[in-house]
Amino acid sequence: MEQLGQNPATRSGGTRSVVAFTAIMILGLTMVLSPLIVWLWPSKKEAVATYRPTVEVQDEAGVLDSTALSDKLKNLEFRKQVHLAVLTVPGEDVSNLNDAVLEYARSHASDTDVPWVSTSNPKYWSDGLVILAVAPDSRKVGCYFGEDVKVMSSQEDDIQEAAKSQFREKDWDGGLVSMGKESTKYVGKPRSDLRAFFLQLSFPVAGLGATGIGVYLWRGLMARRRAGEALRHYSQVAHDYRATERHAQRIPAEEPHGAQVMARYRWFRDEYENLTRSWQDFGSPRGTQWFGLSMLRRATDLRRRSAALDTLDDVVANTATFLNQDRGWEQAWYNEQGPALEDLQALLTLCHKIDSSGRLPVNTMGTREKVRWFHERLYHMTMDLSAGRLQPSQALDELDRIADATHGEADGLARYAIDVDTSRYADERRRRFNSYRGSGRYAAYSGTWSLGGGYGRYDPHATIRVNSASPAIAGLTGFDNAAFRSFVPVSSLVMGYSAASTFTPGGGSSGGGGFSGGGGGFSGAGSSSSF
Repeated sequence: MEQLGQNPATRSGGTRSVVAFTAIMILGLTMVLSPLIVWLWPSKKEAVATYRPTVEVQDEAGVLDSTALSDKLKNLEFRKQVHLAVLTVPGEDVSNLNDAVLEYARSHASDTDVPWVSTSNPKYWSDGLVILAVAPDSRKVGCYFGEDVKVMSSQEDDIQEAAKSQFREKDWDGGLVSMGKESTKYVGKPRSDLRAFFLQLSFPVAGLGATGIGVYLWRGLMARRRAGEALRHYSQVAHDYRATERHAQRIPAEEPHGAQVMARYRWFRDEYENLTRSWQDFGSPRGTQWFGLSMLRRATDLRRRSAALDTLDDVVANTATFLNQDRGWEQAWYNEQGPALEDLQALLTLCHKIDSSGRLPVNTMGTREKVRWFHERLYHMTMDLSAGRLQPSQALDELDRIADATHGEADGLARYAIDVDTSRYADERRRRFNSYRGSGRYAAYSGTWSLGGGYGRYDPHATIRVNSASPAIAGLTGFDNAAFRSFVPVSSLVMGYSAASTFTPGGGSSGGGGFSGGGGGFSGAGSSSSF
């Protein structure tokens, strides 16, 4: 009832956040709509002078009514004074209309009304010249322009497209008239037209606005989602706090692995107090407050810290249960074996990659036998724990030794396989592999393994022994204990080896266009296409 009586702005998150949200949305929507705004913005149309062209028709293919065509073209109106030349090219073997038109211009310079190729700069068409060309039997159409009347390439395409439907019907005169009409839209059109400039600029602005709105809304919605996830973790930690404390009291502090977990538990207690204060500072955002600039960062930080505490209380419970072999210790032991089994699976994958390459003199049978032996040993360790022949602390120590041996075997095998590579890329592959090994880039354990026909899932965050996914490693800073060993996945090494061992330099491609070599370096504007 109290909330219903509040000011709407207050229920939406406060006046300041509502104003900020509204301003950002208005700005973003204005950017998105900028093309429409530019298009509809009233502008004063200025009178533009028009000029009728001089026309010549060179009907070498004999398909035109030259007099009638010339009369129609002379009635066109251009923004600049132009000389409009029409050329039909005979023959079915015209593969490059650009070259054919240029060759005609050079070889018939004395036959045309004006020189088509510039006399002052023979690499370009004459100023003020527009050529409309068609090769009827070869089904080619083109248009060409002097430097002072040239148009954009997309506009050249439009001029050619204007005639193609008529050319396909063999209406050569009609198609050329259509080309002439289309060219009047572009020839002499000011390139500095402000509306066109702003319209062209408005599209990337609209894209930027749409992206900005999307990111802004995503950040707010994601902040609310992550805060919800963080709250679920924190609520679970608060609910289990007393139980976690009781578990910690039962961990033998003199046992090395227990001492390591207790060091992390002390960090847990301090972090719990700090996190509680952070939650108090975070408060209870609502409405538009979720879209504040720092909200996503703060919610993400709360989720990370709350999830770490939520996982660490599982570590404490697993440690107390396993070291005392309380009821349920088998599940804690099963989870503890997960990283070792995942590493053994990765080692077998490395063997497979080396064997499947088919080009390396490397025998992986010895490594495969070690994987089989380690897998069997883990099975027997479970039996020995159940029978009391193996103490929990001893089992954890042996897991460390198996993990050490697995990592050492993987590293040695991968380095040997890289070193015996004799291909022409061998040096670069070795460099890449060594760079990866020294980079310190490691993935976290995935939490799944498949080995010897078996398959399993486990929680890598909840193991007693420390690995790259373990929470509260910060609590072990300065911790001097042999049980503090942090293992990283063998799969990371396998990925590095796979990427390095298959490296080959990439290729490239190139292309060209315009007038062919026969053009003698001609750079005049224009293009052609087929119909």
